[in-house]
Order: sequence, then structure tokens, then C-alpha cells
Amino acid sequence: MHSGHSFVHTILFRLLLAVPFALLFASCTIVKKYPEGKPFVYKTNINLIGDFSSNEKENLLSGLEDQLDDSMIVRKLDKLLWKTLKHPPVYDSLNADKSIVFMRGLLKAEGYFNDSIYYKHKFDTSQEKQIRATIDFYVKPGKLYKLDSIVYNLREPELQRLADSTQKDAFIKKNSPFSKGLIAAERERLTDLYRNNGYLRFNSDELIGVWDTLDVSLLRPTLDPFEQLELLQKLRARREKPTANLEIRLRSLDSLRLTKYYIGNVTIYPDVIPDTTGLKRNEKVVEGITVVQYRKRFKSKIFPPNVHLPRGRMYSQERYFHTLNAFNTLGTWRLVNIEQIPRTGEDTVDFIINLTPAPKYAFNTTLESSVNQSVISGNLLGLSLNVGLQNRNFAKTASTSSTNARYGIELGNKGSSQFVQSKQISLTHNIIFPRFIPDLGLIPDRFRDNFRTLLSFTAANTERRLLYNLTTINGAWGYEFRRRTVSTANKNLLATVKFPNIEYSYLIRRDSLDSLIKYNPSLRNIFTDGFISSIVGSVTITGGKNNNQNIFRVNMEESGALTGLIRNSFLDKELYRFIKVDAEFARLIKMRKTSLAFRMFGGIGYEFDFTRNPDKRNNLPFFKQYFSGGPNSMRAWALRRLGPGSSIKEFIGTGATPDRYGDMQLETNLEYRFPIGKPFGILVNGALFTDIGNVWFLKKAPNRPAEEIFKLSRLGKDIAIGAGAGLRFDLSFFVIRFDYAYKIKDPSPSPANAAYQNKWFGYKLFDGDQFQLGINYPFIF
Repeated sequence: MHSGHSFVHTILFRLLLAVPFALLFASCTIVKKYPEGKPFVYKTNINLIGDFSSNEKENLLSGLEDQLDDSMIVRKLDKLLWKTLKHPPVYDSLNADKSIVFMRGLLKAEGYFNDSIYYKHKFDTSQEKQIRATIDFYVKPGKLYKLDSIVYNLREPELQRLADSTQKDAFIKKNSPFSKGLIAAERERLTDLYRNNGYLRFNSDELIGVWDTLDVSLLRPTLDPFEQLELLQKLRARREKPTANLEIRLRSLDSLRLTKYYIGNVTIYPDVIPDTTGLKRNEKVVEGITVVQYRKRFKSKIFPPNVHLPRGRMYSQERYFHTLNAFNTLGTWRLVNIEQIPRTGEDTVDFIINLTPAPKYAFNTTLESSVNQSVISGNLLGLSLNVGLQNRNFAKTASTSSTNARYGIELGNKGSSQFVQSKQISLTHNIIFPRFIPDLGLIPDRFRDNFRTLLSFTAANTERRLLYNLTTINGAWGYEFRRRTVSTANKNLLATVKFPNIEYSYLIRRDSLDSLIKYNPSLRNIFTDGFISSIVGSVTITGGKNNNQNIFRVNMEESGALTGLIRNSFLDKELYRFIKVDAEFARLIKMRKTSLAFRMFGGIGYEFDFTRNPDKRNNLPFFKQYFSGGPNSMRAWALRRLGPGSSIKEFIGTGATPDRYGDMQLETNLEYRFPIGKPFGILVNGALFTDIGNVWFLKKAPNRPAEEIFKLSRLGKDIAIGAGAGLRFDLSFFVIRFDYAYKIKDPSPSPANAAYQNKWFGYKLFDGDQFQLGINYPFIF
């Protein structure tokens, strides 16, 4: 196996050496099937003239590039070490002139009316039989026109009142850019406002924008020299800061479009089929809603909670979409259609909801490389078989139940004598109810669709080679809350709570582990089994603004607070009583072609001293502890091979500690990503990264060295640092990742490498290195 690892390391090392050469040659372009004797478009540049922020410049350049005539666009194909250009178009100045017309149209739409655009071309004949044309466009947008005054002239009192009362929400305000896009967005905002206040038939075509960019007073003739100087000063200021006046008007007073509607009858057809011949119509009224079925596939009582159209209330477009989304998110129906039928000559609108069921059962099976890491299963990489069965209409309630079976293995770490280190088989059954149960009427109507109720059962068995066999049974009842906020920085909130969360783990120690415990008694306090009765909560917030994506999440678990008050022999012996909290923040910053990923993680867990079994008081149960190393953590270390703290221990042999755990973890990761090429249609990206962190214990215990326990004064010494480079092969549906990392600073080496402890760049190449194979990008992004 050692020779196999060396071979893999050598191959990867050579691949990584190719990265700088790839970057060096990436600018080389091979031209094929070009028009001989004629100039062809080889390169097109757009040069933006003026003072712009980086974001403004990037947006303008992107928009201007989109305006290029098709015959001016250079389409180069990325290979691994070069680019190819096939069938380049013949250069024609008429196409450049067309591009200027398109660019000028874009600039005017964005509020730039005094632009200046020209181009230059040059021909390169240094290549035999090729006349390469490079076209440079010079674009000077001029001063951006801004809105000086905005007037709403809607003639209809109710429409005018609504517009005036919501001006704080307007997309256009004084000094906003005079952009057609912003004006169109404001028309759509007003349309949505009116449709949410009863005006069902109102649309944006009823609103028009009238504007002028000239102050008439500046044209007034005068002979007074002082007034002339004042007018000249105003003209000069207007050239420096040009403005426009905007008036939004109502196009007509169409009584039909200006009728305010109210909600009437709601009828639901939950099992729409093309032909109902020979089927009996079953009609039932539930909470004022008529449910018509032909095959009785659904319980009628499940529909009212998903319908947000109360009879007699004013029509609201938001209520319409709320109902549409409620049925779409259930997944029970593949097609949801809501007909809005205004009554002739009345101000009432009826609704017919047609639901076409999706297939009740869905079966799936996948063979994949898993990135799931846990202390129990490790890194199940390469052989993970998943088989699942989903029921989209469990118990005729539009609830979803899913059963999944999984089998996976963990591959050996560098230096391991065996290729397969762990095997795991698990069976999971989940039931998701699309509402809060029990429904006591405590949830406000606007939040009802945000809640789901979860019931889950899991059984798993893990065989850790030569060490232990662990069987885990888990059951939990919980709730999930999702909410999305649409703004300049879209945010998604996901909050879950599980109570109760019941878990029992049964550990069978193998001979090797017993032998290790004999020579290293502190392991007895780590490898324990037992019972957990806990409450689990988590909050995840995702979002981003401009080119940034952010994720922040917090997890908490507390076990034994209530159950520990019960006294009996089983709980006294088996119950864990602990609290565990961790938080993670990640940011992805996207640039024009590259990106920067950043992550911070911190977690801490504490086993309470009043845990009754003394063997369980010293630390968290090992299957709840933190660990480091592997393809998604400290990549210069193999999985579970870093820490705790600055300890020096053998990984194999008598008195060894093969796996390293801790009650606390700190970690920071930074990764710079860049494109390399696209050989054979596969996108290849490169990465340079650094990882910083470690794990620690919190409490003193018999035979536990002080170096393993966290102390703030030792943080600088205990921190591990690794760095490396990697290749990512993007196959669209997943990414294969090869990372090669080096230990820059190792606080917890094996005794054979004790001389390198905390020595910067102490290891020789291929001694302090680690190869990692992963699926998708590490740490969230």
C-alpha cells in the first residue's frame, strides 16, 4: 500500500506542478479554419473611460459586451494549456458600427445621454497566412442623468393615495439614476401594490412615464447681465450634474380595470385526470371550501390550511401566490393551476384550483462518493450506495415519507496497512408533515406555510476496523421553519428544533481497542456508549449581496437536563448529560474569473460534572466529539489525525491513539480559486489554500496530558497550519476534487517526527504532505 500511496502522491504532485505552466500558456491561442487573405476578428476589447466604482465598471463592461454584434464576438475554446479559435468571423467595420449603435442604446437606457463611442482596429500579419484583427472600442458614457423630481399623477383617488403612502418603498427617488430599468421596476411595484389591494385586472400597461431632461427656465431670454451670469452658472452646474424630471401617469380611466374585487367561492379538484367517465363525483365542503374528488386519494381536511383566500376578503395578489406556492412546495402535485373567474357585472372573483397529482412513489438509487464526515463514519469516500423510496402522499395527507438505506466505506489514511478502514450500513425513515402539528391556531396565517413537522427514525451500524463496532438507534420529533427575505441582499432563514431527540449507542470494543486501553487508560473515558435524551436546535442564514455569498449557522444540543431528574439504574449508568454549541461562517467572493472562499468554525461541548456515571464525566461521548483533518477540514492531515492540542502520540502500535478527538475545535480556511482550462469539455479549475486550526479537550482526566487541554495561553503553540494546491474537475452535476497539502506547522506529530513539532516548514517534501480526494467544494462553498 505504501508504494500505491507514493505513486498517487507523485502523480498528483506532477499535476500540481502543471498549474503554473497552465497559467503561463493559458494566453496562447491556436487559430483554426480561418479565412485566408482576409482580416478576421481575433480579439475585441472594450475600454471604459471615466471615474466609476469597481461595481459600476464591472456592470457597465458586462452590459456593453452583451451589445457587441455577433460578428464581433470572439469565441475561444479553453483547452488545458491553451485556447483554440475556430471559424473566426471576417472583420467588417459595418459590424463595429452596429455594435456602437447597440452600446449607445444600452447607455441611454441606463441614463447616460451624452456618450462618446469610437473604435480603432489594428492588423497583425506576423502569423503565416493570417490577418488577425484586434478591435478596441473606447466608450465614454459621460455624466449620468439623475432624477430631480418625481410626480405621481394617477387621477383616481384610491390609486393616488396608495402611491403616495408607499413612496418610501419606491425604486426611484430624488437623485436616483435616470434608468429605464428602474422606471420599469417602479411601474411593476405600483402594479403589484394595486393588485394586492383588490384591483385584479390592473396591469403595468395602465401606467406610463413622461419625462424631460431640460429646465425650460434656462431658455428664458434676458438682458440683465446679472441674470445672464446666473443662467450661465446654472447651465454649467447642469452639465456637471445633469438631471431629469419624471411624471408617472394613469393611461386611462377604464372602469373594468379600476374595479376593486372581493374573494368569492373556492373550489378544489385535487386529482385532476383527463377522463372522468365512469367515475363517481364526490363533493365535500370543508371550512367553506368545496373539494371535488373522483378517486378519493386525499383527505378533504388537508386543503383549508393551504388555501389563503378567505371568502369576503378583498382580493390580494399576494394571497393568490401564497396559495399557489403552498401547493407547489408540497411536492404531492406535479401541476398546480388556479383559475381566477370574475363574476360578470359584480365585484366578486371565484377561484378554481386544479391539482394534477405527481406519481405517489419515487424510487432512487445512487452510487456516489460521499462527503459526509462524522466521528463514527469518517469519510465515506468512493463506495457509498444509497437506495431510497419516497411516498409523496403518506396516509392521504399530502405528507412525504422517505425510507433510505445506505452502505459505505472509509478509505485508509496515508500510512495505513489496510485500504478499507470503516464500513457503515444505515436505515433511515422520515415523515414530513407540511404544517405545524398539533394545529392549535397559535401560528399566524402569514407564517403557516413556513412550518413543517418532522418525525425521523435511524438505525446504523459502523465497523471501525480492529477498534470497535458501534450500533446507534435514533428517533426524533421536530419542527422546521423556513423564510426567505427578498431585498438587495436576499436572505434565507432555516431554523429547526428536535424535541425530544432520543439516541442510544451500543459499543462493542475489539481486541485492538482493549489492548490500546490497557496501555493508554485515558482511552477508556473516550470510547464509551450510552443514552442521549436531548433537545437539538439549529439556525442557518444564507444570503449575499452583489458578488458575495454568505452562510452563517449555529447548532446547539443539550442532553439530560430533564431526563436526568429521573432516577433509575439504567439512566444513572447510561445517560449522558452535556451541552454542545458550534457556529460556522463562510463567505464566497466572486470576481470576474476567480473567487475567494473563506470559512471560520468554532465549536465547544461540555459534559457536566453531575453526570452520574464517572466514566462519562470527562468528555463528550466520542461520537459527539469534534475531529479534524480530511478533505473538508485541515487537508494537510488525514482524517482524525490532528491534535488534540500539542500532544505527541503514536497512531499505531502499543499505547497508540489511532483517532484524535476533542471537546473543542477552532478552524479557519482560506481558498483562492482560478480557471485553468476546459479540456474535452470538462471545466478544470485550480486552487491555492491554507487551513488553520486544531481540536482540544476541556477537562482534566486521569492519564490525560496537559498538552491536550485547551488553554488560551497555549493557543499560538497549539494551532496547526497547512497549505497546498488542488485541481477541481467540474462535471456539472458534481465536482471531483484533488488536493495536495503540506504541514507548515504541526503541533501534534508522531514520536518519530517529534523534532518537527511546531517547527515552521520542518518536514521534507513528501514527508509532511497529504493527498486528499473529495467530492464537491470543501466547507459549504
